[in-house]
Amino acid sequence: MGERRGIIFLALFFFALSSFSPTPASECSLVIDTFRTPVDLSPFQEAIEKFRRLPVRIEVVDENGQKLENVEVFCEQVSHEFLFGNAPEYLIFAFAPRAYSRGGRFGVQPLPPEKIAEYQRLYLELFNFATLPAFYWKDYEPGPGRFPLKEAAYRIARWLQDHGVPVKGHTLVWGNPPGVGVPSWVWMKGRAGRWEEVREALFGRIRREVQDFKGPVHLWDVVNEPVVQPWFEGLGPEYVAEAFRAVKEIDPQAILVLNEFGMLLDGNIRKRFMEKARKLLEASVPVDVIGVEAHLFTAEDIKRHLESLEDIRSALDELATLGKPIHITEFQIPLPAVVGAFGVSPGEAELLQAELLKVFYTVFFSHPAVSAITYWNFYRAWQPGSGFLRDDFTVKPMYFVLKDLIHREWKTRVRLCTGADGTVAFRGFPGNYRVLTTAPSGEQEEHFFFVRSGASNAFVLQVGGKKK
Repeated sequence: MGERRGIIFLALFFFALSSFSPTPASECSLVIDTFRTPVDLSPFQEAIEKFRRLPVRIEVVDENGQKLENVEVFCEQVSHEFLFGNAPEYLIFAFAPRAYSRGGRFGVQPLPPEKIAEYQRLYLELFNFATLPAFYWKDYEPGPGRFPLKEAAYRIARWLQDHGVPVKGHTLVWGNPPGVGVPSWVWMKGRAGRWEEVREALFGRIRREVQDFKGPVHLWDVVNEPVVQPWFEGLGPEYVAEAFRAVKEIDPQAILVLNEFGMLLDGNIRKRFMEKARKLLEASVPVDVIGVEAHLFTAEDIKRHLESLEDIRSALDELATLGKPIHITEFQIPLPAVVGAFGVSPGEAELLQAELLKVFYTVFFSHPAVSAITYWNFYRAWQPGSGFLRDDFTVKPMYFVLKDLIHREWKTRVRLCTGADGTVAFRGFPGNYRVLTTAPSGEQEEHFFFVRSGASNAFVLQVGGKKK
């Protein structure tokens, strides 16, 4: 109960900071009591301490290699190795408004330039990773040889690249007809049994997009939902392997993801996916990452997942036996689902949405095989009320809660002093560190190093004199 109260009080605190009226005391107890059973995050927080914090050792020496005693060492983590991502879908509309108006969610014209700049600032303050959902085939090539989103997609990818944010393209192969995964002109070929023409169009599309975006796009969701959306099996069972090999041939440096829906709590989907993935890996197909969708679409989804945190961890354990990093590729909490799950007002639901976000991010981050979490998405999201910004562009509580997790709770800041052996040691989260050394004389020097998973993370810092 104490953990739940801590989460909700944190949400309320940041809610107040976002310049909205704090929830009255009479409503606080109602919000706190909406979880009918306690949510114990302590096992997952212990796992974070065990698996995420790594031992770091720093030796401080002078220009002659002599170990220095009584040097103050201040270490401040400035970035994460872990990928905390989002899908900046709104920017597709902003940069291609006449070609991208799916669902009318974004209005009839883009926000003014200052609002777009504010969107970009808020995005970069929170996230260090992006999934660019501009490559749904029906959107990207609605007619043969017509690419209305190409320029916008490239502009977004370059903006992210310029700010040091790795970009994943979503998605190259998705058997979702007659939805956005397959354009109607391709779907009709398959319906008529002209699968060789489908093959030619699909693999031409794969090679073209990967070549065009080689550089600004670092990762690809190559095949999306092969178990639950099997339309492309009309090409034969080898289409998945062929698609991965085609991408790797064009861009050997790209990180390639096999993504699937429903695996966390549906054992049948997970079993079928793992059988498919094992066959691919045994055949040396270049699958680099296992992608796991974790949408909470409905009130029932929220309740079921909230009651199954240990089952989620067990599912991740099982998927980890494939021997590849796991990305939580798509996660969202629609506001109507929160209202329905707990019977609260929309205002109270925003606070619970932030609380739920902290619960599930803690569970996902605690698993050592997970190396990325992507929330879907940022503003006027696909599912109503899922985003971090309201329609009027004000910031919701969950933005501040996630920012606190990523940039305070899960970042390392330590101040230590070298002993007679000239060393300091601590446990820190992987990422880039700024280090300020202060000699007994008061002279200060700045250093940088990167704490990396799977590395020894032992560093030697030379203080004074000419650097080697």
